[in-house]
This record gives sequence, structure tokens and C-alpha cells, in this order.
Amino acid sequence: MERCQQCGSEVEQAAPFCSQCGSPLRRSSSVPSGADAATTAAVASAEAPTHSPPRKPSSFRSPSHASRDEGRFAPGVLIAERYRIISLLGRGGMGEVFRADDLTLGQPVALKFLPESTIDRSTLERFRNEVRTARRISHPNVCRVYDIGETNNQVFLSMEYVDGEDLSSLLRRIGRFPRDKALEIARKICAGLAAAHDKGVLHRDLKPANIMLDGRGEVLIMDFGLAGLAHEIEDVRSGTPAYMAPEQLAGNEVTARSDIYALGLVLYELFTGEPAFVGKAYDEIMRVRRESSPHRLSTLIRDLDPAVRMVILRCLEEEPVDRPSSPSIISAALPGGEYLIALYRPEDYDPSLETEAMERDIDVLNEEMVTAGVRVFVAGLSSASSARSLRVQPNGKLLVTDGPYTENKEHVLGFWVLKAADLNEALAWGRKAAIACRASVEVRPFAYSD
Repeated sequence: MERCQQCGSEVEQAAPFCSQCGSPLRRSSSVPSGADAATTAAVASAEAPTHSPPRKPSSFRSPSHASRDEGRFAPGVLIAERYRIISLLGRGGMGEVFRADDLTLGQPVALKFLPESTIDRSTLERFRNEVRTARRISHPNVCRVYDIGETNNQVFLSMEYVDGEDLSSLLRRIGRFPRDKALEIARKICAGLAAAHDKGVLHRDLKPANIMLDGRGEVLIMDFGLAGLAHEIEDVRSGTPAYMAPEQLAGNEVTARSDIYALGLVLYELFTGEPAFVGKAYDEIMRVRRESSPHRLSTLIRDLDPAVRMVILRCLEEEPVDRPSSPSIISAALPGGEYLIALYRPEDYDPSLETEAMERDIDVLNEEMVTAGVRVFVAGLSSASSARSLRVQPNGKLLVTDGPYTENKEHVLGFWVLKAADLNEALAWGRKAAIACRASVEVRPFAYSD
């Protein structure tokens, strides 16, 4: 039995790629074993997803083999009179990925070149569709795709260069993440996937190897190259078998809830440090899925939050209809304290001072909260002058008075209830609310009474 050069899993001799990490199994390649790291600092290969080997925390740079194997372009080569090649980042089934400097914009980019032997009309059209699809998504937790170009009959895609390490490598290197960090990563993955689904785009190959953490700890979903608009999907089994939903493995219709299943597998691995399913080949994965279920989470992690366990199990329901309908719902269901953000304005506040710019800022803030999956609910109050207060008198009777019940000169205008990991995270949202609403803000823990 052979082993995958990337993740070390056992693989069948005839298998074309590793069923665990998706790395192509090239047994006669001249490229060293680390060369499949197409997502080391760029978007991963679309046809045969790849991922990078473990690296030291202090090294988020290109693989060391780049100096030995320069790929089709040597460092310093100028592409399309705009991009100067820096190094080869990786090579996979969909070609080679290079780090380059964009001389026009003055920033680093990643360039993904199709294999020279596959440049035909149908492949080129698929590549163009990939660009059109990927450019629909604009979100901080999704790797940005810039443009498609051509040089000497070689087609390439330019995209955001992410200087970091993929989640699969991190999990192998450090194991299970601390609870708060795992929750932070989980929410950001949900936010990025929700942004794609909002545009009608499915990922179809979501897995730890396609999720990057950059040097600042930011999370970005890579490789929407396999994504297809829901009504245009033809090859429903595109993806990595170990992370496919049951309907995808069976070759049936793929929907947003297929991505939800893959998200559940990613969360399982994120919170436990172990993959939910282990199989060495496509047929074995089919058998494992058919004959067994994931290990009980409580047997792997005794102190796992019940809310996390419930979310993961819901994502891994066999029937798509039984899974959560959106990543935002999953994010909102993850544990985290709830905080009240109340807006205060002076008693003599003049509503005529409100501008269209202020309204736009508030709309943007609301959208940001929803996208991040943190907003539980929001409420606005009418003017303070329309309020009535009930005050208990010493004799036990109630006195009804005009105006709000307050002893100061500012009144609550409205409020949000948000989920946040801690008070500092809630305060960050409070600052945004104060700036958008041009108002004083109070932030405090929020709790429901039994």
C-alpha cells in the first residue's frame, strides 16, 4: 500500500488522487513532494484540489522547492507586460500557481496557469465561467479573484495572494484549536460561505485544505474554481470524496445544503482535531458513509460545548432537508455570549439632522452584522416624546406619566442584540454602531430570563 506524499494517508495503487486531502498522486513527476501546495498562498487547483504540507509557524512563505523547480516561468519573467514572476507556489491538476508582483497596482498576486496540454475551447470557456462565477463574491473571508489573462497562448487567472497556511496543515501541526479560536474561525468560515450562497454560488469542495489563515489570523475560503451556479452544475461529483455530501457521492443534485454538509465535516475536524470519516479510496469512503456514522463527538472531546455538538450533527444529517438552510443560521447557533448594544440620544435630539449618508451607514452596519452571523435581533424605538412611563408610588399605586422612564437627559433610541465571543468583541461592534448612528452607545451582557 502506498502513502500520499502530502498527508501520509494510505492510498490504493491505482487511485488518481488521495481520498483524504485530494492531492494528485503523480508517481513519475519531476516535482518534489511538496509541489502540490497550490493553495499555499493562492487559490487551490480546481480540477484536482491540492494542499500544502505542514510548515513552521514563523514561515508563511513559498515552499522551499520553488528554487529547485521554477515551473514554466523562472523568477523575474514579465507576464503580459504587467506581472513579474517571483516564485512557483504549487502545481496541481489544474496547472501551476505562481506568486507575482502586479506592476500596475503595485501589489502581490497569485497567477494560476492552466496546463498547457489542456488549452482547448471547452476548457478555456470553463475557465472564463470560473472567473465570472468567482467575481460574484466579494467578502473579507473569501479569496478575491481579479481577472483572466493570456500570454503566448497560455491562459491564467489573477487572484489575491494570501500569505498564510491552510487549515488542514494547521490541524496536523497543532491539533485541536482552543475553543474561542475555533469558534472565531468557524464564524468566519460561515460568513464567507454565506456570502457565496447569497450570490447563488456553491463551493462544492469545501474542506480544511481550501481554508487559509493568513499571518494576521484572518480566515479566507479558497478555491471557488469548482463552484458552479446552482442551475448550471453538470459534474455533480467534482470535489474531494472525503468531504462530499451523501447526495454528491451518489452523483445526485448538489445544492447549498451539500456545502452545509461539508461545512459540518470541517467544523467536526476544527473542534475535535480528527476527521469525521476516514477512507483510503472512493469505494471505501462510500462504504464508510453507508455503513457507519461519525465517531460520537463526546467520546473524542469530553468538554465539547453541547451547542457545538448539536450544530455539527445537524449539518451531518443524511437528508439535505434536515440540515440547516444557511451558513448564517449555523453561525448564529454556535455558542457565544449575547450582548445588548443600546443607542442613546439627547432628549432634545433633532431628527432632521439625520442624513442619507447616516442611513446608508446604518444599512451597511446591519448588513455586516447579518453577514457575520452575529445579529440576533434589532429593534428601533419611536421618539422619546411618545413614550409613557409607569411609576410605582410608595403607597403601591401606579402613576402614569408622559415621557420615558429615565432620570437623565438621554433616551434609548434603539438597540441590537448580538452574539459575541466576549465583551471586547461586543465593544468592537458597539464602536461601529456609535460611528454609524452618530450616537452614544451602551454595551452590556444580555440574558433571557427563565
